[in-house]
Amino acid sequence: MRRTFTYIEILLIFLLTLLPLMGAVAGGFPLAAAMLPGTGALITITLGKNVRWTELIAAVKKGIYRNRNVAWLLVFIGLLLPTWALAGTIDDLNNLFLNFISPEFFLTAAFLITAVMSITVGSAVGALSIVGIPLMSAGITLQLPEAVVAGALVSGAFVGDRSSPLSSSFQLLAFSAELSIQNHLRTIIPTLLAGMAAVTLIFLCIDLTIRPDAGQVNGGEEVIWSSLAFSFIPPLLLLGLISLGKDMKVCFSSAIAAAGVILLFRGVSPGAWAAGAFSGVGTLNGLVDMLPFVLFILLVGAYCQIIEETEMLQPLLERVFTNTTSLAVNTAQTIGVAAGVSLVSPNQSFPILLMGRSLLPHWKKHFHQKYLSRILADSTVMFAGLVPWSLLAILCSTIVGVPVLYYLPFAVFLWIMPIITLGCSFRKKTPRQEE
Repeated sequence: MRRTFTYIEILLIFLLTLLPLMGAVAGGFPLAAAMLPGTGALITITLGKNVRWTELIAAVKKGIYRNRNVAWLLVFIGLLLPTWALAGTIDDLNNLFLNFISPEFFLTAAFLITAVMSITVGSAVGALSIVGIPLMSAGITLQLPEAVVAGALVSGAFVGDRSSPLSSSFQLLAFSAELSIQNHLRTIIPTLLAGMAAVTLIFLCIDLTIRPDAGQVNGGEEVIWSSLAFSFIPPLLLLGLISLGKDMKVCFSSAIAAAGVILLFRGVSPGAWAAGAFSGVGTLNGLVDMLPFVLFILLVGAYCQIIEETEMLQPLLERVFTNTTSLAVNTAQTIGVAAGVSLVSPNQSFPILLMGRSLLPHWKKHFHQKYLSRILADSTVMFAGLVPWSLLAILCSTIVGVPVLYYLPFAVFLWIMPIITLGCSFRKKTPRQEE
């Protein structure tokens, strides 16, 4: 149901979307409520374009259906965090990290450990759920700034989200740019290596500047291996199921069930488990804390689907890219448009598909689609972790327990990759290069 929107209409929709969202982030009121003005404006203007109610309702249903897995993931995270805490998994892994990771280089180690895990499982959320929670706890024990620790963990988590062949973002980018998996991987490796080296060096410098609390450097209790063996079962089960490509609902529900058996075996009553899972344990959120985010995610699904089916933004994209010779100019334009689209689209997949499919003809004709896949990997995928109302950023923030705006300055990998990819393209005017 493609329709033509005026610049004023598009500006009005985006202003009524962005301003309330910014207010919600700053003021702490529900994001779902903040989405209502923009969604209402979008629906009203779309209906004025001779779109039938049946078409609009179908788009809304489709958008909600497409976001259902993300909504379920939030529900499972709300149950998993307190269950793992009550089972002793978080405390035991926290103690393990305190004993075997050098506190003087904790941030560097946290970044690299999470990066390896995210490449292994192909998921930022999966990596943070497996190693991010205990690493965050260990960092707090060492009295390191929570925002800095969270930034290191989120940085590592996005390494795999961008670069692992198991990642849905990786697959979407390869599909959108019409590249094989092998060609897409070869294309994004050079900037990945440069980014990993730069970020490791930055966190190493921060480690040398921010020293952990002297009283906590050797504060880890002696590791009780028999207890640790049981505590390892839930995260290892989660890792194994994700690596086997099982459905995320199966992965998380199995990890929750395994931890539930362990906590019951360790003397936690079913009532205490139910109360903790519902209300949270300590600083860890429970199911009730996730419900507002679930509503927001479903509303965002409907919003993005209407934009996608009306192709509201495509004419604007086509008018921006008029330069046909400079790789650097086109890279800068692509990064800028990706940032704008990411701001108004809390769904990570929508900007990837929109940018990839809309810009592919231009890049194929004048340069090569391999450049497009590399630029989008280093910009669109990264922006999903920086926008405070992005679904992926909300998930990451929920797991590490630090607001997006707090960890954002220290999520070095996310904001350095667009700079690196721009530098990689910064050259004299270049015609399209054939492979």
